[in-house]
Amino acid sequence: MKVDSHLIERIKQRDEEAFELIYNEYSKLIYYIALKTVKNKEDAEEVLQDTFLNMFKSIDTYSGKNKFKPWLMQIARNLSLNKVTRNKEKDTIKDEDIITNTKAPSENTDLLLTLQGLLDNESSHIVILRIVHNFSFKEIAEDCNMTVNKVQGIYYQSLKKLKKEFRYE
Repeated sequence: MKVDSHLIERIKQRDEEAFELIYNEYSKLIYYIALKTVKNKEDAEEVLQDTFLNMFKSIDTYSGKNKFKPWLMQIARNLSLNKVTRNKEKDTIKDEDIITNTKAPSENTDLLLTLQGLLDNESSHIVILRIVHNFSFKEIAEDCNMTVNKVQGIYYQSLKKLKKEFRYE
């Protein structure tokens, strides 16, 4: 779903249906971003809620010059980093343990586990954004601060590695 100016205006007018559309479209992505950073289910869920609350509160500052999805993702990243900073003294659980022991708001938990077990963090992040969240290579490049060619190279190398891993002989 492309977020257009009409939908943004509806959110600015505090339209709950428009807010729900945005939430349903982006909640899994925001949860993934939060979990990747905070490495804790409860904190990731809190960041998810806070991201949408902050988006709703600050929607009037959204100018529309930049795309909406990266703007929302940046809110989630900032809140996630703030959460990690506040929780530095707490012991955290590794990603694999969290995903294994909880049900993330995703039907793709097995895929996430497999990718994280077979690929390095950067590669699994790129593959997850491309396959699970339908990002274009350009969007991934912007998100990862890389060139499109580098993202494509990592993505296709990762697919090769996964094909070798799952090839039955």
